[in-house]
Amino acid sequence: MNPITVLLVDDHPLIRKAWAFLLTQNPRFRLIAECESGELAVELSKQLCPNIVIMDIRMKGISGIEATQMIRKSCPDSKIIGLSFHDQPDLPQQIIEQGARGYLSKSSAPDEIYKAIVEVHEGRIYICQEMAGRIM
Repeated sequence: MNPITVLLVDDHPLIRKAWAFLLTQNPRFRLIAECESGELAVELSKQLCPNIVIMDIRMKGISGIEATQMIRKSCPDSKIIGLSFHDQPDLPQQIIEQGARGYLSKSSAPDEIYKAIVEVHEGRIYICQEMAGRIM
């Protein structure tokens, strides 16, 4: 089975490095690139067509929500999972309305991160447990 390719987008270097480390520890995933901006995410998605894009929602310049719209148009086979520290119940809805297929909190546990990637890759929508409880 081929690993699920992942592009990781977050403007906080420490968060990006921690998540990159987690992704490289699981053989089901192959981290093909990481970047710090929505602009770079759009360009890298066009070049690499990752299976999954893990997208920070709040970034300077092009936000994760705007980048999601652009990536969905240019690389429709890439599935996007929104990512945020913020616990506002409208964030998952906002990014899913723009084409994302999932939402994770930056405080999600590694097992939940792995589960979300697989679920979204297989075509399902995934909202992290922390936020799903607030939405309901």
